[in-house]
Amino acid sequence: MAALSSSTCVTVTPVPALSDNYMYLLVDEQTKLAAVVDPVDARAMASAAAAAGATIAMVLTTHGHWDHAGGNAELAASRPGLAVYGGRGDAVAACTREVWDGDEIALGASTIRVLSTPCHTQGHVCFVVDGNVFTGDTMFVSGCGNFNGGSPRQMLDAFDKLLALPDDTLVWCGHEYTRKNCCFAAYAEPDNDEIRRRLDWAKEAGSLHGGGRGTVPTTIGAERACNPFARVDAPAIAAFCPRAGDDRAERMRLVRKGKDDWGRMR
Repeated sequence: MAALSSSTCVTVTPVPALSDNYMYLLVDEQTKLAAVVDPVDARAMASAAAAAGATIAMVLTTHGHWDHAGGNAELAASRPGLAVYGGRGDAVAACTREVWDGDEIALGASTIRVLSTPCHTQGHVCFVVDGNVFTGDTMFVSGCGNFNGGSPRQMLDAFDKLLALPDDTLVWCGHEYTRKNCCFAAYAEPDNDEIRRRLDWAKEAGSLHGGGRGTVPTTIGAERACNPFARVDAPAIAAFCPRAGDDRAERMRLVRKGKDDWGRMR
């Protein structure tokens, strides 16, 4: 898998896992120190680091679900002293340091900033570094994660925090759900030409897991334009859930419910 150069300071390589998960190798090019993000498959991440000529210095875990943290213990056992980061109270496997909003982590010459985004899990975090954000199961391409025990207000706050990043920020999400997400986005906003074009692109790109190009990364600007969960203030989304009135959190709830109901019809 070729690395995608996202800046002069770091490179990011997406590594597919399971049926639709994404892991990431983040390399500080000045020092060749690497962070692995959500490494459910420890051996695949070790191979990716070796191919990049990088040394794994840390694990960054967006949340404690097995399909994101399942390789942490194996990596930690193979590299004594390896730093394993996870969100506060999220019971991340093999975690050596819990982090939360505003915390910073040094990776060689690069600085990784933590954003707390509780909802999918109550300790979910995202990691921001040098024009990239790793969003786990909070923001997907044209979608968002299940609320599980979280609230619509929490997901709204998480999206507001992510959407405050610059539009050209590269978004690296936790799953390849893009085609289905784009289908729902087109259902919610049938007159949005940009969303229809994105759906065509998602169909053509295919899944990295199945030999296609895949659909990561996206950008914050693209999500602002095409993600219904990022568009709760757009007139078309307000029309999609008219009972919410001016309540933005209720719009978030109804868009999530709309997607769940739509999915059950498929």
